[in-house]
Parts: sequence; structure tokens; C-alpha cells
Amino acid sequence: MRTRKGFTLIELLIVVAIIAILAAIAVPNFLEAQTRSKTARVKNDLRMLAQAQEAYYIDWNSYTYLQTGTDTPWSARARWAGLAQLTSPVAYITSIPRDPFGVSHYTSTPGMKHYACYEMGTGIAGVAPAGWAPFLPGSTSPPTSPGMPSDTFEVESDGPNNFDDTIGTLQDGRSSPFSTGRYPWQDVEDTPTNIELMSALCYDPTNGTISGGEIYRHGGAKPCGRGRLVYDIFVANSMR
Repeated sequence: MRTRKGFTLIELLIVVAIIAILAAIAVPNFLEAQTRSKTARVKNDLRMLAQAQEAYYIDWNSYTYLQTGTDTPWSARARWAGLAQLTSPVAYITSIPRDPFGVSHYTSTPGMKHYACYEMGTGIAGVAPAGWAPFLPGSTSPPTSPGMPSDTFEVESDGPNNFDDTIGTLQDGRSSPFSTGRYPWQDVEDTPTNIELMSALCYDPTNGTISGGEIYRHGGAKPCGRGRLVYDIFVANSMR
């Protein structure tokens, strides 16, 4: 008589459990590695855009004046307008980079999406966003002229959570004064709410790779509105 040997049901269950445990460990690590890689690419792109802005400033004594938050937020032109000034008539960058985190969303209009493109805000520190002359607090109309030379800028990615926190609404639904189209936010005061909102605006990888907030880079003059602590947080969290 030949004896046929095989795995028992318990042995099979043990093997399946071990595979499940290894998968539970490996998959999150793989996803985090992807996020870290995209974050590194974002930082390189923002560094390149900042260098292009500085080169633009040397030639024109001003940073670009078209912002990407001053037009219909979901139109491609809105996000590309300010960046396009770095490509023509002088090519400070050879092409407009795409955000590796892809299309982002915001809550002002449920279901509306942004293009996978970085945002840029420029303006005059303590005076007005670029193109406003003068700035009228609370005004939402787009600029109609270049206005005064710009001496401050910021460029940003919506980050791993694919949500634009600089549209005026944070992901948790709270209203925020820190929209890209109103940079450099010169009318913002140091209230506890604004300090908390600015902290929430800043991406922090120590809170996990899918932390909310934007990955951004600041250049030129430090924004100097009525909120010293608010701007200290902003500059301290700016990617260098």
C-alpha cells in the first residue's frame, strides 16, 4: 500500500496567514516608497521653478506677475498662465513640469478637479498680490494689468492627498484666507484660527506620507502682513 502525503488544512491556513501578514507589511511600505519618490521629484521641480523665477527677476526686476489662482481654478490656462511666463519669450524653463501627484480636487464645487500642474503665487510683500494696484481686501476680481513689480513668490504642489488647500477651503471643509490668488496674504492677522490654518496648509511628512497640506517653496521677500507668526510658520515650512 502506498501512503499519500499532503498538507493538512491547518498547515495551509498557517501559510495563508503568514502570506497575509507579509503582504500587510510590504504593501504600505511600497506605497510609502512611491509617495516619498514623488515628493522628492516635486521638490526638485519646485527648486527648478524657483531658480527660473530668480533668473526672471534678474532680467525684469520683478518675478512673474500672472498667478495661477486668479482665473477659473479648474481651467488649464489658470494653472499654466504664470508658469508660461517662464517659457516665453525667454525660456527660463524648457517646459512646464507636471505634478507627479496628478489631478487634484477641491470642495468649492464638489467633484471639480484641477489639472496636474503646479501652482504659483506672486506679489508685493505687505502690499498686494501681483497684478493688483492697489489691492482691495475681499476683492475676488482677477487682475487686469501687471501692476507693480513683484518681489515675492511661492510655488506649490497639492501633495500626496491630491487636495488643493489653497483654493480657500481646506480638506476638512474649513474656510481659509490662504488662497494662491491672494498671495502674499497681507491682510491676514495673527489670530489662533489663522495660525492653525497656516499650520494645516503645510505638508508635514512626519505626520505620515499622506499628510494633508501643500508642498511649497518660497522665494524673494518674506511676506509681511499683519500676522508675524503666520508668516514665520509659512517661511519655516518652505522647502529649501
